[in-house]
Amino acid sequence: MDMLGNVRETISRYKMIPKRSAVIVCLSGGADSVCLLRVLNELKDELDISLTAIHINHCLRGDESDRDMKFCLYLCQKLHVSLTSISFDVKSFCEEYGCSLEEGARIVRYAAFEDESKRLGNALIATAHNKGDSCETVIFNLARGTGIRGLRGIPPKRDNIIRPLLNASREDIEEYLGTLGQDYVTDSTNLTEDYSRNLIRHRIIPVLKELNPSLFRSVSSLSECAAEDEEYFEQLISDIPHNEICKYPPSVRKRYIRKRLTESGAECSAERIRILDEMMVSGKNTSYNLKGQLFAYFSKGVMEIKEADVIADREYEKEISLDGNSEMNIPEFDKTVIIRRFCNDISCENHNIQKKLTNHLVNCDKIQGVAVLRNKRDGDKIRFPKRGVTTKLKKHFNALGLSEKERKTALVMEDEAGIFWCEYGGVCERVCPDSTSDGNISEIIIKKDG
Repeated sequence: MDMLGNVRETISRYKMIPKRSAVIVCLSGGADSVCLLRVLNELKDELDISLTAIHINHCLRGDESDRDMKFCLYLCQKLHVSLTSISFDVKSFCEEYGCSLEEGARIVRYAAFEDESKRLGNALIATAHNKGDSCETVIFNLARGTGIRGLRGIPPKRDNIIRPLLNASREDIEEYLGTLGQDYVTDSTNLTEDYSRNLIRHRIIPVLKELNPSLFRSVSSLSECAAEDEEYFEQLISDIPHNEICKYPPSVRKRYIRKRLTESGAECSAERIRILDEMMVSGKNTSYNLKGQLFAYFSKGVMEIKEADVIADREYEKEISLDGNSEMNIPEFDKTVIIRRFCNDISCENHNIQKKLTNHLVNCDKIQGVAVLRNKRDGDKIRFPKRGVTTKLKKHFNALGLSEKERKTALVMEDEAGIFWCEYGGVCERVCPDSTSDGNISEIIIKKDG
């Protein structure tokens, strides 16, 4: 298949370019990008597209960088294609942000491409990655450690970025340019082994081709299978309810975790995913700091990723009266505390407080001094009725399976003798109404406002 036919088939197969699209060719002046510009310029009427180009001068190679820029300008003038040329001091950028020249140049390029796309009304961005580039990506990912996702290579299309040459080899590209008599420039850094990709290109791939002359075709087939598998898994995890993910095998759970981490902008290394998976399947109530104030919270096998509730970490404390009917709103915790008086004789036996843990009865005559309402703190303990032991609230809340937020915002009441009531637990033995209570009893009700 000739070059034009190859690109036509790739564009059609992956539905890359709708009719009447604006397309920006990312033009470096090298063989690949020059080929891409010439091919799309040849097909632009057939595809019904408008075509422009963009060139980024990284200012890394002195006169050679300026030569490339002038070459691109001349080529676009010759083809009557509008060119946007941008110069950027990549070295200074990398020094400021602490990244490698390779990574810094990539960041700068794609930021400029996106800006140009927006300027032209969300135009498509066409890059000149070819079959060899995708193979290099797979090998690079294997070398540093990867799952199936890393075997997909370079995707033909992602968002507004398209790669029409992805099924063409470097040999195909050079042959096409030769038939046109079209020259191009060579980046001298591509001939060295200073960068990881050049090392793969010049030393590793030639050895692998000795083992398998059809290396690119084989890797391309592998990448296609990996992409199909990943597409299936992505659809699967999108359909699984959050509270059922633990029922699935590790391959599904870990993809689910990776997706959630990626969506939140957090690092998603294999080790981190393994740790989070273990925490999730344990069913315990716990949390993991992802970065800064971003946490993964776990409760009963459900993972929630969100910013830490700073308000929940604050201490709340206020005097409260249990005499008479009253309400106390606590907006910090989205709760309202309601005190309701009971004027008739009542005992624990005829008022089942275990049916609704937020409704509890207190014998007010047994409160010592001033009553204080506050949120739970480390070390809090209470002696529940008929248990004969003092229980740490932390242990009690863990047994109930409360979430991190529920534990942090749980309310307690204490007097001079200690804690006599706690949310999610009830009153202590000391203030629990009994058959001798004379009716000076109040009910504590917690209303959730959120």
